[in-house]
Amino acid sequence: MPLVVKDGKVVETGVLIGSEAWRDFLEGSSSFRYETASHGGYTATKQNDYWYASRKYQGKLYRKYIGTTSELNVDRLDVAAIALVEMIEQSTVKERTAVKPATLAASDNNQRLQKKVEHLTQEVERLKTGLQDVEQLKAEVAELRGKLAA
Repeated sequence: MPLVVKDGKVVETGVLIGSEAWRDFLEGSSSFRYETASHGGYTATKQNDYWYASRKYQGKLYRKYIGTTSELNVDRLDVAAIALVEMIEQSTVKERTAVKPATLAASDNNQRLQKKVEHLTQEVERLKTGLQDVEQLKAEVAELRGKLAA
């Protein structure tokens, strides 16, 4: 598990960011956990001499370049934390507002089905009225036949 950097120092050792011991810490480390009070945390990982911030949110990995070992300071670490939060917020807004093609197709299909149901409901009502008219005509014919037979 990587060491944690919080409040400007390495929690486990007390090494302050920006000090010579900080540079030694970075040279000897391949990753650490950076925590901020207002923007959450992320894992910083070194690839060659380049550091990257990464944070997973709802199964998706977000990454941001921080800088080289010589450039890593509190400001750069905090800017990466803010950038990751902004990336996550933008991504979730896009996901909430994006209408997927399958959703559109389903929506169109539902509208067509709803119109068909309305049409068939009207047709059933028309047929019921027609059936009532037929029954009334049958009754009138029976009545006339009864009068003719008498």
